[in-house]
Amino acid sequence: MIQMKRTHLFAFLLLTSPLAFVSCDGLLDVDSERVVLEDQYDMKASNDSLYAMFGLLNSLQELADSYVLLGELRADLMDVTEFSDPYLNEINTLNVSAENPYTDNLTAYYAIINNCNYIVHKVDTSVVKNTYKVNKRLMAAAKSIRAWVYMQLALNYGEAVYYDKPLLDMKEAEKDYPVYTLDELAPHLIADLLPFRDERRLELGSVYSYDLYYAQFSVDMVLGDLYLWTGDYLNAAIAYQRMMDENNCFLRSTFASSLEALNSAFTGRFTSTNWAEIFNPYGGEHITYIGASNEYKRVFKIDTLCYNYMVKCSDQAFNNWRNQHYFYSAVLDTMADLRMYGSVSDYAFGVSSLMDENSKHYVFKYIYMNSLDDSEVRMVGVYRLGLLYLRYAEAVNRLGKPNLAMAVLKYGLNNATLNNPTFVPASEVERPVPAYMDFSDPKFNANIGVRARACGNPRFDTIQCVIPTLPTKEDSILAVEDILINELALEMACEGNRFHDLMRFAIRRDDNHVLADRVAAKHPANKAAMQTKLMDRKNWYLTK
Repeated sequence: MIQMKRTHLFAFLLLTSPLAFVSCDGLLDVDSERVVLEDQYDMKASNDSLYAMFGLLNSLQELADSYVLLGELRADLMDVTEFSDPYLNEINTLNVSAENPYTDNLTAYYAIINNCNYIVHKVDTSVVKNTYKVNKRLMAAAKSIRAWVYMQLALNYGEAVYYDKPLLDMKEAEKDYPVYTLDELAPHLIADLLPFRDERRLELGSVYSYDLYYAQFSVDMVLGDLYLWTGDYLNAAIAYQRMMDENNCFLRSTFASSLEALNSAFTGRFTSTNWAEIFNPYGGEHITYIGASNEYKRVFKIDTLCYNYMVKCSDQAFNNWRNQHYFYSAVLDTMADLRMYGSVSDYAFGVSSLMDENSKHYVFKYIYMNSLDDSEVRMVGVYRLGLLYLRYAEAVNRLGKPNLAMAVLKYGLNNATLNNPTFVPASEVERPVPAYMDFSDPKFNANIGVRARACGNPRFDTIQCVIPTLPTKEDSILAVEDILINELALEMACEGNRFHDLMRFAIRRDDNHVLADRVAAKHPANKAAMQTKLMDRKNWYLTK
């Protein structure tokens, strides 16, 4: 848990005051003349408000590396190599020291929160620009970022110091503020976000090809996660469906990868490897990313760590991909899940066969960050479409609709799927159709399943992605949840979610084995000791 004294922490925050919203040498750097004293900064002019937002987005860059490393290297899908430094090994063994440079950024979280608080406290929401209240959108953006950062604090440290007003002097900093777990934080964060869920994200344009729209956090996406963590599955499903509907979030065949078949016999060659393109910042898969540009200093480390083979996908991740099947009609191929070929590579700038277990396999998902073109975006994804649909499936499964959850993987959410009793039995389709199950709009017709983008036509799958015949619906829900845990590994490996995903499933089931067994399997030489360590939940959190 957090052991740093509030006074010390907040005293530091005063050095990173919200009065200076921008920093030097960053993507969103602005003219120093725009940095003003608190009494000069009234947040009434829309341009000044937007400068504040630029600074806030810039400050998020400090969290990008730890987001990935803490989310993945502590879990089962990312591993160290012979080239890893001692600090990476610390994270891998869940024994992180206070001086670890990859994670020694606790104050950065609170600095962002303090800046959000300043915007929320000072912004004039009545300002109108281009017929809409630009500052109300700014308020929504600041509150959604604040909620996400608080969520990361609680997930990584077990608790967070909660304050919702800017700390501008030592007197304010030295006050006694409450310390909350995520369960205690969530009601405050949800109530704070709900009035702003209809606000669109700010249209800030681009800076050096960095689209600031995708740098922001959608209110509904953050709400969905808060509801999911607190077991409010109905409201989680509502929030995720709203996200899909109002932001036109579809799983299109554009990113489907396929194998070449000749006379119904596989040649083993790709006809396309489009799934890998979802990591292109211009591909349309992203919902939120933390971005930067080579035009300024290289603030991220994760791409270099992958490129220099200092971290890699684990054996567990590879075995999982290799054990999947690709389906062409009713023909089965053992070529594995094609997401493996978009996630890793035998060499840093190409895709080749990954079935050779003796070769070095580089994490490929951050390859676009290695461009030599200074104008290119460098980004760490936080939310994307595949994750959105899988979290929706997680929520509806717990609402007693395992077949609907499975449809997300195999068939795609659209009117045809919901009206096909073979896919979703009538017992799971409510009448009238509730909002969270409403995919009748023709715009959803192009939706395909998450798994369909990398496993051919999974509707022919009678082996792996199926619900077994079980005595009770509760048994079916648990079986589908097991499939979803695995599907999240196949889809989202090395993207920063895994450790927290395993935490959430373990807490929900009140079964620490869900996390402990999977992570311990990554440590064959020390498996028993690691499992024992992780059966104690206090070891899931960082200490400072």
